[in-house]
Amino acid sequence: MRRRILILLCICSGGVSVLARSLDGNESDTVRLYALDEVVVVSPVKETNPFRGLPGAASLLPASQVEGMKVISVKDLSTLVPNVFIPDYGSRMTVPVYVRGVGERSAGQTIGLYVDHMPYLDKSAFDFNFAGIQRVEILRGPQGTLYGRNAMGGIIHLHTCSPLDHEQVRASATGGNYGLFRANVSVSRKLRPQLGLSLSGYYERNGGYFTNRHSSLREDGLEASGGRIRLDWQCTDHWKAQWILSYDRTQQGAFPYGAYGPGGKVDEPDYNDPGRYDRQVAGANFNLQYADDRLLFNAVTACQYLDDDMYMDLDYTPGSCFTINQKQRLRTLTEEWTVKSGSPGHWQWLFGVYGFAGRLNTPALTTMGPDGIREVMQPMFDQIHEDNPRAPVMRVNDATIPIPGRFLTPSLGGAVFHQSTLNRVFADGLSLTAGIRLDYERVRLDYDTQVEMNLDVQMGNRPAVPMRVDTALRGADSRAFREILPKVALKYEWKGGRYVYFTLANGYKAGGYNIQVFADLVQQALREKYAPAEAPQDVREMVSYRPEYSWNYEAGYKGEWLEGALQGEITLFYVDVRDIQLTQYVNSGQGRMLRNAGRVASKGAELSLSARLSNELGLTLHYGYTHATFGKQDDGTGYAGNYVPYAPQQTLSAAAFYRKSFRSRWIDRLLLNAHYQAAGKIYWTAGNEVSQDFYGLLNLKAAVARGVFEWALWTKNTLNTDYTAFYFESMGQALAQKGKPFRAGIDFSVRF
Repeated sequence: MRRRILILLCICSGGVSVLARSLDGNESDTVRLYALDEVVVVSPVKETNPFRGLPGAASLLPASQVEGMKVISVKDLSTLVPNVFIPDYGSRMTVPVYVRGVGERSAGQTIGLYVDHMPYLDKSAFDFNFAGIQRVEILRGPQGTLYGRNAMGGIIHLHTCSPLDHEQVRASATGGNYGLFRANVSVSRKLRPQLGLSLSGYYERNGGYFTNRHSSLREDGLEASGGRIRLDWQCTDHWKAQWILSYDRTQQGAFPYGAYGPGGKVDEPDYNDPGRYDRQVAGANFNLQYADDRLLFNAVTACQYLDDDMYMDLDYTPGSCFTINQKQRLRTLTEEWTVKSGSPGHWQWLFGVYGFAGRLNTPALTTMGPDGIREVMQPMFDQIHEDNPRAPVMRVNDATIPIPGRFLTPSLGGAVFHQSTLNRVFADGLSLTAGIRLDYERVRLDYDTQVEMNLDVQMGNRPAVPMRVDTALRGADSRAFREILPKVALKYEWKGGRYVYFTLANGYKAGGYNIQVFADLVQQALREKYAPAEAPQDVREMVSYRPEYSWNYEAGYKGEWLEGALQGEITLFYVDVRDIQLTQYVNSGQGRMLRNAGRVASKGAELSLSARLSNELGLTLHYGYTHATFGKQDDGTGYAGNYVPYAPQQTLSAAAFYRKSFRSRWIDRLLLNAHYQAAGKIYWTAGNEVSQDFYGLLNLKAAVARGVFEWALWTKNTLNTDYTAFYFESMGQALAQKGKPFRAGIDFSVRF
């Protein structure tokens, strides 16, 4: 057993960020962030309120905090702000995000991800390395007026460093247990006073955390690499352009699911077909901005491609029942133009237009192995003969049965939107923000799937004769979604940077199609072919699901005291969700599907506190409580009153940051950080039969620096807390994945 490295106190480099008031009071779009020795200028291009004065729940994490807490990917943001939960399981393809009880673990997304204003339209691309990130903005609650259908739960916006503002050369390396190695290199330089270039790249690998009993090998090892190129050009005093190219490559073992037993015990994986997930994501965006005293114009043109290859043992046993090999080929193009008022005044306004086009090609191959034929396919033919003795006796004469499918899903959409903020409405300090978005989307599904097999067919006492049988499902369907997404917010601010607000916003998640259900449908079509009495299935009803809607009511208070050294925020919310999209596994267990279930009421509270006790010590506390329960269900399943699955009732993040400077020949700075994050209770099923109790993880880091060099020791899940990260049921089995165990490592970095 490897020896654990226990570090008792740590503190991140850079300390606690403090949101200070803008230079000219409450009306400027400029917000300064103080992180001890770091000053970052934030200029929102898509809001009529300054970020610090938004009438809604908003959090900002500067680079120092991201680095100090070792936030490497989007999953590391889980619980860092109230009621945001992103469990880590499965693979990098799997990025479920839950905000205030609203979320989705399979198709679609309820929170939008942006990197330098470029939207990520498929959450299969969400999980990548955060190399070169300058800050992370997280907005909770519906942001549909400005961001559209994919922002029902909120927005995560990552900003990378501009070479015009931040020049440095940095290299870092990390080593740790479980075969961890990570290297990052970034160079940011001005080529001319108005032209800057930044280059960044990373490489990462680990040996995996869970051993497959069947093969005695680690099931979830990872190797990934990627990079980004950014060119910034201050063309004139008013015009600025950015070109950004990014690439990410992932190869990993995946889906380390084991049997879930009494008392919540999760076994190690034990199946014969190792899972894997390989992915390439590339993106390019061109941002053009014009700014003067009167207006700010911003145009973003972005394209992205995603190619991935997923292989999974669908029965998760040593038997050869079912496997699936699914690939995705996604191409997207987006364009957005916004223009907003420049100088502060009584009326702040913003107008925007948005359009996108996407093409998703999903070839999939489900294979039924010998055990699947014996346990699923052959009993189907036996049942046909039993129900109708005059029907022939049919015996499957194949070792495996492939069920190939091809699914093409083109989509396009567009929107026009507007938002205005009226300041000094009836009284000084009182402002009204109102916005509306007209959103349109059309999606189409072309499908072609079939099953073929060889049978021995026997009629009465006659000798059996071989027969080749097949059936296919081919067709197309399209759906269009039109929505009006309004928002209104009232805010009252008084001296000292304190204010209260009330916000009413409409959220919307588009409908779509279930791809993985087709293996079941084609088998059912085969049964109907040989048992005409079977009721025909409605393919369109089975493969499609309707949009999900919500109304979000939110009231909050934000304030700061002691010249910004102490900040606080408290929020109360109520979310009314209609036609919630629930994930369920199909009858055979050969895939999952979404279905609309009914209504959900989610209510709760959020608390955030940030204190800079001295120039050396800072504390943060973020707590969220959510009570999300079902109302009456359309399908009569009896879930009314039950808690929504996979969404935790509580989240907690508490951190202490300490930094001390020395005049020593050995070290210049000591940096310590201690971070405790927790979540629970989490119900795993809509019936609330299985759950994960509230659990917490302790993460520690200690670093020393001398000149341009820094060394750090860190631990994750320091107390080796045993918890379940994911649970589901398939083919009569209860399956789960354990959370990652204790990890420890050493960082070394140098920067100029």
